[in-house]
Amino acid sequence: METINYNVLVETLRKKKDLSMKDICGDYMSHSSYSRFVSKNQSLSIDRLLYILHRMDLSFREAGLFDHNIQATQADNVLMSQVLLRKNQEEMAKLAEEFQLKSNRNYDIYGMMAIQVNLEMGGETRAKQIKALKDYLFHVNDWDYKEMYLFSFILHQSSSTVIMSIINRLYKRAAEPLYLERNLNLIILIAKAHLEYLKRQELDCAKTLLEKLNNLTVNKTFHTIQAYATINQALHQYVSQRIDIDYQKIKRLHRNFKEFDSPFLANRLQENYSHLKQIYDLPSLEDEENG
Repeated sequence: METINYNVLVETLRKKKDLSMKDICGDYMSHSSYSRFVSKNQSLSIDRLLYILHRMDLSFREAGLFDHNIQATQADNVLMSQVLLRKNQEEMAKLAEEFQLKSNRNYDIYGMMAIQVNLEMGGETRAKQIKALKDYLFHVNDWDYKEMYLFSFILHQSSSTVIMSIINRLYKRAAEPLYLERNLNLIILIAKAHLEYLKRQELDCAKTLLEKLNNLTVNKTFHTIQAYATINQALHQYVSQRIDIDYQKIKRLHRNFKEFDSPFLANRLQENYSHLKQIYDLPSLEDEENG
C-alpha cells in the first residue's frame, strides 16, 4: 500500500475548506505544534489528529482517507478469512508462521493475526494459545486497547454475565471520542460480543450492546467501523423480527460490499450470517446471492 503523508493531507483539506489554523487548533493545540507537523512532518499524537479531523468536520468520504489502522492489513485479513474457511491445517500453520515473521512483537497487529489462526487450528495449538492468552489477560489489571482486542478472541468461552461485566467496566473508561485506539478496539470487542449474544439467543443482552455500539463516536467517523455497526444492526434486526425486508437489506449490504471492492467486509458479513443461519433457521445468503 502506498504510504500517505498525513501532514500534507491534513493541510490540503484545511485549505480546501478555507479554515484557519485557529479554526482547527482551537484551544487544544498550539499553532506552532501544527506548523511543525505540516512543515517538518513532526509526529502528531493521535488524540490531536482526531481533534483536528473533528474540527474540520470531515465528510464520510474524506474521513475514510485516515482509516488506515484497518485498511493497511485488509488484504491480509481477506487472505486469513479465506484460509480459515478452507480449514486446511497445513495451510493455516504456514499462514500463522508468515504472520509471525511479519510481527515485531507478540501483540502487534500481525502477532494478533497469528494468534487468530492458531486458535482456529484446534487441538494442542489452540489449547496452548488459549492458555497463553488467559495467562496474559488475567494478570493485567487495567485493560487498554490491546487487551480489549485479545479478549475478543476468547470471549465465547466466558459466561454472559462475565462478558457484560467486562464490557461495562471498559466502556466507562474507554468510550471517549478522542481515544482512537481504545474506541476502535472497544467497538470491535462489542461487535464480537453482540454476535455472541445473538448466537446464544440472549436478545436483551444483544440489544444492550447494540445501543452501546451505536453510541460510540468513532463509528460515525471511520467508515470500516461504521460498517461493523451496520452489519451488527442488520443481523440483530433480522433475527429479532424475521421480516423479509431486513433479509433483503442484508443481501443488499453483502452485494454492495463485494461490488465496491470491500472483500474484508463482505467476508465479515457472510461469516457472521453463517454463524446465525442454523441457530435461527435462516435462508441461505450465498445461494440467494449467486442466484
